[in-house]
Amino acid sequence: MFNKLKNNKSTAPYVAMISPNTQVTGDIKCDGEIQVDGIITGNLEVEHLVIGEHGTIEGNITATQVEVKGTVNGCITAQKVRLEPSAKVHGDIIHDTLSIEAGAHIEGQLKHKTDLSNVTPLEKQEQA
Repeated sequence: MFNKLKNNKSTAPYVAMISPNTQVTGDIKCDGEIQVDGIITGNLEVEHLVIGEHGTIEGNITATQVEVKGTVNGCITAQKVRLEPSAKVHGDIIHDTLSIEAGAHIEGQLKHKTDLSNVTPLEKQEQA
């Protein structure tokens, strides 16, 4: 009975939270979800990142999914990026899917990730 619990990985979602009165300096790596309402100075590599309205990231973000309501001063690289009306991003956004709500502020380039193995050059396409 107890061995079953020990060997099974929990599927319950755990969320790490950086509260509004917290400042973190250094890089963060997380396989789960992080909600940032404080200030992080450093690069983040996470599965799912939520930046609250008062949250600030001073560094680059690499993630599967990013939701921005606060401020990012750095580049975002993610499969799915969502910018809420209160979002302020000062840096490039490299994405597969991008959602921008009216009122979001972006200073940087938007670049769609392209898997080159799925792209057929024009010359080959015309010959087919």
